[in-house]
Amino acid sequence: RPNAVPALAHSPWAPIVAVAGQKQVILYHSENFEVLGILPYPEGFPQSLSFSSSGAILQAGGGRGGKAGNVVAWDVKTGERVFEVGREFDIVLGSDISPDHRRVVMGGPGKIFKIWDTVAGEQVAAVKKHPDWMLTADYSPDGVLLATGGRNSGLYVWEGATGLEFYTLKGHTKAVTDWAWRPDSTVLSSISEDGQAILWEMNEGKQIKRWTAHSGGGAAIDFSPDGQ
Repeated sequence: RPNAVPALAHSPWAPIVAVAGQKQVILYHSENFEVLGILPYPEGFPQSLSFSSSGAILQAGGGRGGKAGNVVAWDVKTGERVFEVGREFDIVLGSDISPDHRRVVMGGPGKIFKIWDTVAGEQVAAVKKHPDWMLTADYSPDGVLLATGGRNSGLYVWEGATGLEFYTLKGHTKAVTDWAWRPDSTVLSSISEDGQAILWEMNEGKQIKRWTAHSGGGAAIDFSPDGQ
């Protein structure tokens, strides 16, 4: 691509990889690289992508910087939109869909993360906790918790359904760029521009391991399917 790819996602059950582009998301076969389909996103530029845990839904958060933002979702088999939520006045940088497809979390430069009911199409929570841009958001595999991270080194864990604060995790010194839940939802891994990778346990919200992953800063982290 001539420009940066802002987001990638791979289906948990099928050889499908989604690549964010300009006003579209392209689906590729991840073994032979064949183009499987193009999902239009005329609202602007997708910044976050994730498949639902069943692999049936692909959600994208994005929009236009300083103008508008939302989250949309497509049925992966048909390519049809199944919902569109959010009426933001700035682009959505971090978003995710809950395992039961009933909730979407989103946030961005507005420093507020919001939870939307995808069935009713209504906002159910709005929380202002991040002192700077919110960059990433992710539901735990069981849907009980969700995590959000931001440009000020903040990393927070919330109740997935209500948005009530669960933990504030302190350990990074620069922007939290990504994290991932272990498949059993009991451990959260995080990566930051400070170059540190940290593992957090969810019983008490404490660090269980940390190491220098990249001296120049880290941008992405993930667990293997077996959690190792």
